[in-house]
Amino acid sequence: MKVHRVTICKQHHVASQRTWRLACVVAALTTAPVADAEDASRWPYEMTAGKFRCHATFDLAGHQPLFRELAQLEQDVSHTLGIPHSDEPMHVYLFGNQLLYRQYLGQYFPAVPYRRALFVKNRGPGMVFAHLNQEFAVDLRHESTHAVLHSSLPMVPLWLDEGLAEYFEAPQAERASGNPHLNGVKWAVRFGRVPSLEQLEAKADLSEMDRGDYRNSWAWTHFMLHGSREAHDELVSYLADIRASTPPGVLSERLRRRVPDMDRRFLDHFRNWR
Repeated sequence: MKVHRVTICKQHHVASQRTWRLACVVAALTTAPVADAEDASRWPYEMTAGKFRCHATFDLAGHQPLFRELAQLEQDVSHTLGIPHSDEPMHVYLFGNQLLYRQYLGQYFPAVPYRRALFVKNRGPGMVFAHLNQEFAVDLRHESTHAVLHSSLPMVPLWLDEGLAEYFEAPQAERASGNPHLNGVKWAVRFGRVPSLEQLEAKADLSEMDRGDYRNSWAWTHFMLHGSREAHDELVSYLADIRASTPPGVLSERLRRRVPDMDRRFLDHFRNWR
C-alpha cells in the first residue's frame, strides 16, 4: 500500500460474495476529524484490546471474545511476520448500525465512497471504522490486520497487504485450513495452474484487482506461511528491509532466488494441504 500526498482508496472484494469493503490510506487528510473522533465524550462505550483502543456507540460487553481475538491478532501478525511490536496505538470506531456509520463517514470523510468497513491512516495512529452486520467479525479482523501492518511498516505492497489481511481475517483456528479461498486454489492446482506472482506485483491500484487476484494473493501468502520454510524466511527478511528503510527489491525475485523450484513447490503444497 503506497502512501502519497493524496487520498488512496482501496476497495476490497472477495469471492464469497461479501460486499465491497474499503481500506484507505489518507496522507493529506485534515487532522480535525481524528481529534474529534477521539473525544471520549462522544463514545459512550470504550475498551482496550492489546494496542487497540476501541470506541463504540453500543455496549461492547457482548463482544468480548472478538476483542480478545483482536489482541491476539496483533500478537499473531507480529510473531508470524517477525515484525516488532509498535508502541503506536490503533483506534477502532464501531457503530451500532449502518445509518450511524454512514452519517459519521458523510460528516468526516465526505469524499470517500461508502464501504462497509474502513482502515484510515494519517500521519498518526491508524483507525478502523466498522458497523454491526453479519460479517462484523470478518470486517474487523481484516481491517485490523491492515492497522497492525501499517503501525510497524512504512509501506506494504498492495497484493501482499491484501493477501495478509485475507489470511488473518479468518478466526485463528481457521486461518490455515478454513479460509473460503482454499477450495478454489486447490481446484486450480489440480490442473497445474500456478497464479503469476509477478502479475500481482504489477498491480498498483485496487481497481486493477479482481476476485481471482484476491484469491491468488491469499494463496501466495498461504504458501509463504505454510508451504516453504525458505519462502517464509525470505518474507520475514523482505519485511525487515522495508522496516529498516532498506530498498527491499522485488519479492518475487527474492523468492525465486531462494526457492528456484517455487512454482512446483506451490503446486505440491496445495495438492497435499488438508
